[in-house]
Amino acid sequence: MHWKDPFITFTFPNKVIFTIGSLGLFCIHAGILIGDFYHFLVSQRGDLMSFRFTLVLLFSHVTSFYWSLLATIYTLQAEDSVLMFFALTSIALNFGLFLARFCMDYLTIDYREEQY
Repeated sequence: MHWKDPFITFTFPNKVIFTIGSLGLFCIHAGILIGDFYHFLVSQRGDLMSFRFTLVLLFSHVTSFYWSLLATIYTLQAEDSVLMFFALTSIALNFGLFLARFCMDYLTIDYREEQY
């Protein structure tokens, strides 16, 4: 009896993992961006926005965009039209959300608290 017998293992191809990961990060980033827009436009409380985590958020955006780019490359090589649609949608959504985050951070730079 081998040690792997009692365990159930699931394996997914790389293109599916990268697509699911990038879409999952997209949902998280979209929620944070919607919260920031709400706090900036509706409640006008700049202290509740995610200014303290700008560097982490932009790095996470780049990671999500890179994963969607890898998923797109893998699906183009595999010629899977359904996954190619999801991968190209993921890359477009992640790029658009990154631009929205970058523009919002640039436009609201005057509302940040400077701490030295």
